[in-house]
Amino acid sequence: MLKESKNQVAPNQQQIDDNKIFNSKKILTYATFTVIFIATSMLSLLFIYHLFTDKTSYLTLKMFSSDLLFKLGVLLIIYFLLDSLRLFYILKTLDVHISFRYIIKLAFVNIFISNITPFSTGGGFAQIYFLNRKGVSLGDATAATAIRTALAIIFFFISTPLVLLLNKNIISVFSDNFSLFYAFILLFLYLGMAYVIYKLIQYNSIIKCAVYKLLLFLRRKKILSKKSYSVLLKKTFKEYDGFIMNIRRFLSKDKKDVFLSIAFTILFLLSLFMFSVVLIKGFNYNISIFSIITLQIIITFITYFAPTPGATGIAEGGFALIFSAYVKRSDILVLTFGWRFFTIYVGMLIGMIIFYLEIMKQSKKKREWV
Repeated sequence: MLKESKNQVAPNQQQIDDNKIFNSKKILTYATFTVIFIATSMLSLLFIYHLFTDKTSYLTLKMFSSDLLFKLGVLLIIYFLLDSLRLFYILKTLDVHISFRYIIKLAFVNIFISNITPFSTGGGFAQIYFLNRKGVSLGDATAATAIRTALAIIFFFISTPLVLLLNKNIISVFSDNFSLFYAFILLFLYLGMAYVIYKLIQYNSIIKCAVYKLLLFLRRKKILSKKSYSVLLKKTFKEYDGFIMNIRRFLSKDKKDVFLSIAFTILFLLSLFMFSVVLIKGFNYNISIFSIITLQIIITFITYFAPTPGATGIAEGGFALIFSAYVKRSDILVLTFGWRFFTIYVGMLIGMIIFYLEIMKQSKKKREWV
């Protein structure tokens, strides 16, 4: 039996009406996105086969030794556990107590939804939905998913410019004209964005003013009724205040939980990078672990901002483009597939099963409460 949040309450009719994020129309949309993801992934691998390989290699399990598959399997378990632990301890800093078993489910749901939605935006919303159904307030749930994403982005904001500045070989892969001047511009933009985000958190009246003007505009255009306008304005401000408060709580809470949140985020990302290390080393290439990880940082950074569902196409192409300079053409296809299979496809399959089972369970509960 799952341990419930201490704030859990039975859903009333208003809560049921407010949580129609995953209705039948949305489910159909996600199914369509899944088909698009699969098709795009297959086309991407076909593209790599024709452009980057010698057209003599094919994808077969025989290309992976039993020893390599064992190492990848162990790493996969560690990868999933670390992904769950980073959210678990972020929630603890916000005094939200959900069973670790349920957090593992949410981690898989995030992998599935993030990889079938543009810009990987859907995973966070899915986790917010399921946390809210467990009795966690929208403010707490939103803060937890936002902090989880922010910690990863901060890591890349710090590491990516350093990698670009220190590794000229990476720069030459993208463009012969790329210079330190552009790298410094990139660093300047990062610092500027960090400053803006800090100001928005520190002075939340800017956001409130923007929300107020937007809702007022919708009210004047009669898109929102007077009642809907008042309710939405009050609810939005309440949840936003809670969100900002939780961001500040995270920074000022138990240092142990904050440290563990950051530590597990870094370890999670390192475990993600290690898949490339294990795969490339498993194919007997003499490339330093440090070089592989720095290359992987660039690839992962690109995928974070790719517009395609789960960065599919861009991720495979980026991996093949960068690592084709270090491995044989006959191996690049299987390495690319292996990397995506273990970091994305396995988790997506598990997440898809959990997602639809949870949706059916929630639908059954709705009917019972109605």
